[in-house]
Amino acid sequence: MTNYLFQLKMNFKRIMLRNKAFFFFDMMLPTIFYLLYTKILTVGIPTSTLPTWNENYLISMMVYSCMLGGIITTSNTLLDDQTSHFNLFIALKPISKIQYYSAMAIVFLCLNLISSLIICLVGIWVNHISISLPLLAVLILINLIGTIPLILLGALTALAKNPNTVNLLNNLIVFPLAIISGLWWPIQMMPTWLQKIGKIMPTYQLSLLDQNLLHKSTINFSAILIIFAWFIAIALLFFVIGNIQKRKGLSIQ
Repeated sequence: MTNYLFQLKMNFKRIMLRNKAFFFFDMMLPTIFYLLYTKILTVGIPTSTLPTWNENYLISMMVYSCMLGGIITTSNTLLDDQTSHFNLFIALKPISKIQYYSAMAIVFLCLNLISSLIICLVGIWVNHISISLPLLAVLILINLIGTIPLILLGALTALAKNPNTVNLLNNLIVFPLAIISGLWWPIQMMPTWLQKIGKIMPTYQLSLLDQNLLHKSTINFSAILIIFAWFIAIALLFFVIGNIQKRKGLSIQ
């Protein structure tokens, strides 16, 4: 337990306190988008529906910030551990591979917690969104749990082990996923066939889950099942690829 706590402490310092890119990309970028789309690019939106738009876009940017942190920050951090041979250092310590990844996941969840909380506070302060403290806590908690498949997807991307390939995969996953999930603009603006694809994505289901909780105070259990199915699928793929790489001698753990 002492070794595990030491690992957590070390990860917090090197990822959270020394990672300036996180504060810009994972927090500032979604916050800038939120202010841009709720304070400037609101032409054509009826005044009566503007509060709902502000609330829905708040949810979208919460999910988007967690997607940036879950996929890009996770994959780049794990890749950096591989290229700097930090994971070799971990392998020589009395800590298992499961402990290594779980400790990293806890840190990434904390990063997503910070970004979600900041965007919520911006929405409450700037757009005067009314939300009770208990509901805010539940909303952020559910959002964090729902981003676990995204963190796992980032870990899966890092298995490419090549910086160029990882960056390419991140770009091919994050931005198209944000678009077809309706995080940047309403999914109803897309072609019907693209809407069908977007609606099965975990990010769309997470935003739908959050919106139902915010507007109706109800939980969408079908969204939970779809997100869980994505978690199982990504976990299995990560396990299979990781074992293949280990058998081929591409993994040091």
